[in-house]
Amino acid sequence: MTPPPPNPLAAALLRAFEARASAEQIAIRTRHGGREVFTGTRLGTEAGALAETFRTWLAPPPRTLVLALPAGSDFILALLGGMLAGLTLVPVPLPRPGSHSDRFRHIAADSGAAALLCLPAHADAVRAALCLDGPAPCPVATLPLDPAGLPAPAPAPGRAPEGAAPALVQYTSGSTRLPKGVRVMPENILANAALVARAWGMDETARFVNWLPHYHDMGLMGGILYPLLCGGVSAQMSPLDFIRDPASWIAAIAAERAGFSGGPAFAFSDCLSRIGPEQAAAYDLSCWRRAFIGAEPVPAGLPAAFQARFAPAGLRREAVFACYGMAEMTLFAAGLPGTGDGSGGVAPCGLTPDLAAGLAIVDPETGARRPDGAEGEIWLCGASVGASYIGPPEHSAGSFGARLDGRTGWLRSGDLGRIEDGALYVTGRIKDVVFCNGRTLSAPEIEWLACGLSPALNPMAAALFMPDPEASGRAVLIAETRTARLPPDAEALARAIRHAVAGEWGLTLDRILFLPRGRLPRTSSGKIRRRAAAELWRAGKWQAGEMAQCLP
Repeated sequence: MTPPPPNPLAAALLRAFEARASAEQIAIRTRHGGREVFTGTRLGTEAGALAETFRTWLAPPPRTLVLALPAGSDFILALLGGMLAGLTLVPVPLPRPGSHSDRFRHIAADSGAAALLCLPAHADAVRAALCLDGPAPCPVATLPLDPAGLPAPAPAPGRAPEGAAPALVQYTSGSTRLPKGVRVMPENILANAALVARAWGMDETARFVNWLPHYHDMGLMGGILYPLLCGGVSAQMSPLDFIRDPASWIAAIAAERAGFSGGPAFAFSDCLSRIGPEQAAAYDLSCWRRAFIGAEPVPAGLPAAFQARFAPAGLRREAVFACYGMAEMTLFAAGLPGTGDGSGGVAPCGLTPDLAAGLAIVDPETGARRPDGAEGEIWLCGASVGASYIGPPEHSAGSFGARLDGRTGWLRSGDLGRIEDGALYVTGRIKDVVFCNGRTLSAPEIEWLACGLSPALNPMAAALFMPDPEASGRAVLIAETRTARLPPDAEALARAIRHAVAGEWGLTLDRILFLPRGRLPRTSSGKIRRRAAAELWRAGKWQAGEMAQCLP
């Protein structure tokens, strides 16, 4: 007998499968336009079979399963099967070949994973990444699962219980060296899906095309789960297909007659640089009503420039718009079609009264609400806000549970912005992060890996920043040496750092500066002031006599 749904999200998924029992619900597109179709019945049957295996293996009580699977049907079925079983799922990208980062192992250990699921072809690389700095924190199982041959789960973590089991743990980079895991509850996912549906008019008639990485909140929530929960249809592409040829995304939207599809600002910029006017005019994009741009700052002119390129294909100006959100908010916080171009250097994110009620601009020092037009930290509240970060309460204290106007439960985003003419303008960041192809990367994590390549460098005395805040994927690294002397093999070291950083994150280091110790700006407590270092760089204040090596 099938057990009852373990939580409201599992119940909602079962209703979604039933509503489209004999109709297409998800299609997996191949590189050359082929389609593997999943009806509601097929999704329910195949995900349900996995759920039964998961329940026998990892529940009760529900445990945590890391999903290290490529984009496609294997991931989607494992995701849905794990949710039907009530597991806590942790989607992660596969480790890069030759990776030196301990991020992959950290996530498995920090999440308290009982096991990790991957494909046989990736098992050796996954096991190597799990054992990078010690014994593997959990066993590895491969698809297809053999119930008789499953490894024993890792022991449950010894930490104190953190309340009800989350549906997902989304790892996000911030100002710490290693990523923090956001506990996203089943109710958070349902609430945020409903918020997007109200703001964008999503219902059972909606058709989506998604190429975004399935382990990132924008692709996972907005591209896979929300289309399913609203009753719509989604076509899933491999992210690699977009990287090879952005036109494949545009062609898929036209072929699928999709009304909803989007991505980071870099994706829209890539389309402008790689799809000329003649090619753009050949598509029929009159169906595309919600071309959303998010995941990183959106330059003011980008939505209009993109629409102008594809206007001959039927793309309307009101369809292209900026949006804002974060994993701690499950996904979405602001952004509406038809917002317009606004004023200033970034595109506005429109606000309905519903969205505006869950957002405030606050003085980050005093905690007082700021008036419209004034810049401050963006604070968020509502049913979409995740429960906390994984770990002890002090891990969450600086972000979750803030108090404003006598009300608790606010989330401090770490982003700067202002509200003007009914729209949110995201103007900067408090956190030490850089943006690369739609991902938010932790500056300390990258500094740690880069400076760890040579004993001459000090990982605690480095500053990584974006020389142009609007140019995603490019950064400058300034690193101090441990002595007054500079590395004798500076050029070779710089090449090694560039290679490692590009291989690990796809980030290009435009310049690498090696400084004698003590030259970077610091706080009174000795911490590196990355924003001050970036301002000095942009103002051209670093003098040639102060640096023995500035390597292009």
